[in-house]
Amino acid sequence: MARIVKLAALPVLFAFALSSAASAATCPSPRDIKIGEVDRAFAQERHIEGMSKPLLSKGRLTADEDRIVWHMTEPFDVETVIAPDGITESVNGEAPRPVASASGELGSAIARSAAALMRGRWEELTLLFEVSEPAVLDNGDWQVLLVPHNERMKQAVGSIEVTGCGDVERIEIGGGGGDRHIVTFPAGDDAP
Repeated sequence: MARIVKLAALPVLFAFALSSAASAATCPSPRDIKIGEVDRAFAQERHIEGMSKPLLSKGRLTADEDRIVWHMTEPFDVETVIAPDGITESVNGEAPRPVASASGELGSAIARSAAALMRGRWEELTLLFEVSEPAVLDNGDWQVLLVPHNERMKQAVGSIEVTGCGDVERIEIGGGGGDRHIVTFPAGDDAP
């Protein structure tokens, strides 16, 4: 179960991370973002309490109607796949191993959350999260805060802060104990 909790932060973040091209002048509401297939580069900082520097990683997020693939390529090769039947992980190209089954409460919640985030289905997220109304930041970007209803999930991932304009540009997950994950999606989709 501890392994599932560790993975909760990454895929949930990842999942939010992508949509269509950003508009030039005015940011559309995040509620207007509807995502089909996704293929985006990401950079991640993992801040762990007690460590002076964050752990840095890069990779690629892809998603379609059926699954989400979070593929970290630096500093290690780890591919996590979230699908309706569960979560698998492959290290250095080895055969995927099950990490969580969709029948497990937390694994299922992660898969459902990721799917809803990737498709811009905010109304579905209200089943698992308290979803704030979009706030407009000083630079014109919007920001949405997600807070899990489930206490176990709240302890595992804390709150999720999503910022963007036409696309999700930054996701920050604040876990229990002061740990944080920050995922950014570079403009222009530069490969990591």
